[in-house]
Formats: sequence, structure tokens, C-alpha cells
Amino acid sequence: MKKRFKILLFTLGVFNFLQAQELLTVDKAIAIALDKNYDLRISKNDTKIASIESRLLNSGYLPRLSASGGINYRNESQNVTFSDGTSLSVEDAVTESYNASLTAEYTIFDGLERKFNVEKKEENTNLKKLQERQLIENTIVSIYDAYYNVAYQAQIEDNLKLNIENSIDRLERAKRKLKYGQGSKLDELNAQVDLNNDSISYASAYKDLKNAKRNLNLILGRDVKQTFVIDTTIVFAAPLSENEILESAKENNITSILNQQNVLLSELDIKIYKAKFLPKINGSASYNWNESQNPPTSFALANEAYGLNLGFNLSWNIFDGGNNATRIETSKITRKNREIELYRANEALKTEIFNAYEDYINRKFTLRSEAKNVETNRLNFTRTQKQYSLAQITTVEFRQAQINLLNALNNFARAKYDLKVSEINLLQLAGILIN
Repeated sequence: MKKRFKILLFTLGVFNFLQAQELLTVDKAIAIALDKNYDLRISKNDTKIASIESRLLNSGYLPRLSASGGINYRNESQNVTFSDGTSLSVEDAVTESYNASLTAEYTIFDGLERKFNVEKKEENTNLKKLQERQLIENTIVSIYDAYYNVAYQAQIEDNLKLNIENSIDRLERAKRKLKYGQGSKLDELNAQVDLNNDSISYASAYKDLKNAKRNLNLILGRDVKQTFVIDTTIVFAAPLSENEILESAKENNITSILNQQNVLLSELDIKIYKAKFLPKINGSASYNWNESQNPPTSFALANEAYGLNLGFNLSWNIFDGGNNATRIETSKITRKNREIELYRANEALKTEIFNAYEDYINRKFTLRSEAKNVETNRLNFTRTQKQYSLAQITTVEFRQAQINLLNALNNFARAKYDLKVSEINLLQLAGILIN
């Protein structure tokens, strides 16, 4: 029996090793996601679009240049009677005309609407960059969460391997005792049942580990079947101060910065609508050429004209039925709403920081407590093993000590990774996660 279970564990272990050659660190996982994550790639493209729209070519400050040309041909029969009473009939009276022009137009003044539109496009580009940063931060947090979930499942698998080894040892002891008349068949059967249950738990943990790896691959934007092993080492940041986090969040928290950006965009909308009340001046310059060839019935057999034309145009939308005034009024209300949203977001941010910091302190305490539990339960199990070998305790007591050690190891692993994720959440709230 012992040999059979060892072969099972060895086979699963070798299978896993052969498929998982890549060592995936958390930093490498983040680097892969920044390059391949589907949502990030879309966000980067949205930022590029906003950047293109804010270029000089889309600013309205450049002149508009157009060219046109045409040819007209007419062939007809004409009967013409002149004022002196003479007449003339012409068959195939052909008229040909040619024209070409080059025109430049430029808006000299548009009430500063163009200026504010350019500023809005630039700030919209900044908004897209901020949204991209927010998505990067959220993706990094998701990676940490998924990565440490893989680490936790790997730790569970290792703990269950150790548990199975202990159960195998117990079963072999029960068999030896029964063989030499020092035990009972019931002890052997109980040991066999517990070993079977431990093996089922291990198979389930192995499945959960594979699922966790596929979920991480999905976030990274690569083939979900990509195999890898991870670094289960945890490096914690220096102890975090609640006051330092609050001060940093005021200037660096991405949600707060996004709300400030929305207020700025609302102010620019008001300026754009106000600019529509001012007059607009447009200038134009064109060079035109026209030529025509006429039949004998015309007063002029040929005609050619060319030259430069200049023009200025002033327009002033004095009253548009109140549409623009309505837009200004509603835009002011929108700005107030965004100011309220900014205030609400800042207050919510404080609440999130207080709650997250409380959670962070609690998880630090939990980790210390779970570390002591592991130490205590490991010592207890070692002593229990000795007592069990001397037949000083029952199999039930041995099993309980075994389960207590397994739970302590699992709880310690969970506490360790939960603390790291809690730390990452605090860094994100402080706005220094990417740093």
C-alpha cells in the first residue's frame, strides 16, 4: 500500500515537473501582463486614439486648402439674328470652357472656442492615460491575487503530501501491530480509510492548483494551458504607516486624480460654450483661372481671365434661440455634480484606507499567531508520533494531532498570502503601487 501511494505521488510530481519548466516570478508575471493582457492592450490603443486626436492636424489652427478645376464642352446648331437685320446660321457651334482655382481659408478668430477645444483634447488624452494607469494598477492587484492563490494552492498540495506520508506511516504501523498481535483490525481499517480520504483531498488540491494556474494565465493574456512553477517566497514591504498612506493618497490615488480630471473637463466645456457667444472672423484667398472658346455667333471668340481674390468674413451668432445658454447652464450643474463626486470619492477613499489598514494590522497579527500555531502543532505531532509508537495514545488522538498540524500549515499559508495581498491593496490606495 505504501509503495502504491508513493508511486502515485511520484507520478503526479514528475508529470507536473515535466510540464512546468518555466519559473514564473510575480515580477515576470506583471511584465507579461503589461505586454499581453487583453484589456491593457485595448486601453493603450484608446490612449493612442486620444493622442492622435489632440495633434496639431486636428486642432483647427491650420488653414484649409482646396483645389478645383473643370472643363465644359457644348456642341449645338445656332440661328442668330442681329440688330441690323442680318442673320447667321451655324452648324456644329462648339463652345469650350476651362476653369481652375486654388483656395485657402483660415479662421482668424473664433471666440477662443478653438483654443478651449484644443485644451479639452489634450486633457482628454491625459484622462485616457490616467484610465490606463488605473487599469494597470487593477491588473497588477489581480495578478498578485491570482499569483498568490496559485502559491497557496501549491502550499496546500505540499502540506497534503506530508499528510499522506504520515497517514501511510500510520497504516504501516497498524499492519505491523496486527501482524504481531499488538493491534486490532479496526485500527488498520481506520488508518486505511483516513489514507483514502487524504488521497482524495490531495487529488482535489491538485485539480485546484491546475485551475488556479489557468486563471493566472488568462489574466496574463497568454495560452491558459501554459505550464509553469512559481516562487512561493514572500517579501513584505517595510511596515506601512496609516498617516503616510493618507498623505500619499491625497496626491497620488488614481481614483481621486480621475475625479479631479473630470472636474477640469467640465470647466472646459463651460468655456467652449461661452466662446460661442463671441464673433468669428474668417479669411480666404484664392487664385482663379478661366478660359473659354466660343462659336462665331458670340460677341467674343475667346476669353481668358485669371487673378487673385482676397476676402474676409465676420459672423456673429447673436441669438440662437437660447440653445447655447441652456448648454452653459446644464454644464455648470454637471461641473457641480463632478465636484460633489470628487468630494464623495475623497471621503470614500479615507474610509477605504482606514478599513484596509485595519485589515492589514489584523492580518499581521493573524500571521504571527498562525506561525506560533504551526510551531506548537508540529511539536505536538512529533510527541504524538512517539506516544503512538509506544501505544500510549489511541489512533483517534493520533489522527486529531495529524489533522491539527495540517490545518495549522494551511492556515499559516493562507495568512501569509492574505497579508501580502492586503499590503498590495494599501499600496494601491496610497497611489504608489506602480512605484
